[in-house]
Amino acid sequence: MPNRRTINVIALAGVMLLLGLAPGQTEDYPSRPVRLIITTPAGSLVDVLGRLFAQDLSDRLGQTIVVDNRPGAMTQIGADALNRASPDGYTLMIVTSEATMLPFLKKSYRYDPVKDFTPIALLATSWTVFAVNPKVPASTLAELIAYSKANPGRVRYGSGGVGGALHIAVEMLRLKTGADLVHVPYRGGGQAASDPVAGQIEMVSLGLASARVAEGGALRVLAQTGPRRHPMLADAPTTAELGMPDVRMDTWFGLLAPPDTPEPIVARLVRESDAVVNQPGFREKLFRIGCDAAWMPPTEFGIFMRDDAKKWDAAWMPPTEFGIFMRDDAKKWEKLIPAMGILMVD
Repeated sequence: MPNRRTINVIALAGVMLLLGLAPGQTEDYPSRPVRLIITTPAGSLVDVLGRLFAQDLSDRLGQTIVVDNRPGAMTQIGADALNRASPDGYTLMIVTSEATMLPFLKKSYRYDPVKDFTPIALLATSWTVFAVNPKVPASTLAELIAYSKANPGRVRYGSGGVGGALHIAVEMLRLKTGADLVHVPYRGGGQAASDPVAGQIEMVSLGLASARVAEGGALRVLAQTGPRRHPMLADAPTTAELGMPDVRMDTWFGLLAPPDTPEPIVARLVRESDAVVNQPGFREKLFRIGCDAAWMPPTEFGIFMRDDAKKWDAAWMPPTEFGIFMRDDAKKWEKLIPAMGILMVD
């Protein structure tokens, strides 16, 4: 009669076969190149961050990581590819905070980032900057709000597109303060950053990395939406300092695997992701693109993120805490986005 250990081994082998995995396939993982899906075009912040992470993760895993850009349909094309991929650890995806907003912005969006995928880790966060053309008669955010109310329709702001984090950030400001701000969506953040410099629009919502365009006085930075002043913009107050702690827009970046990815593979990816984010060289790379590393041990960090609701500009979080984090983030947008009146047309 087979003993209990034998029965457990047989049962595990059966589960792995159902998932399309040979019994030895997790033990030598990875034995071939790994694909990393990026849901934005080459050159975007998500793409740059993903490639930096891929380089260091490749060194840790001892295998090439091939970046596969799958932009379009508000990340759904990339999400489709990941959801259909075999759960063998050879297809991964960089996910952003927009994944928790999309179900409330676009009715046809099919995925729940927690239920429909396997969360691996939270890798980094960044935040948003509000800036104006220097000719706008406002030296502070309060003055801009007052000016917009006194001049309805005169303050136009640009963002990288409808429903993106940069768009939502200004809508949070508008909802909180009653400011009269007119959205001008662009196809990406490049032109959205250059047009206010040229005076084509009055205001722009930027990511930290893009805020370098303000150097030399090309733009006047009025506020940043993070938990503290970023060293790149030490003179710009946070919205919390200005009495608007609810106007908080942190963009986070994480790593997902296909649904039902086996635990041994998840554990390996968690371990190596943790090691990458703790490398001083990787932290320096993040800082250069507007993301500062601030790591805590997994359990403490998960509790910190949930209880204090603070998202650092670069962070690591293990699967369970990351899943809870995404669910909590989705609950926030479920209330806020309908109040903003934003609904994307398919």
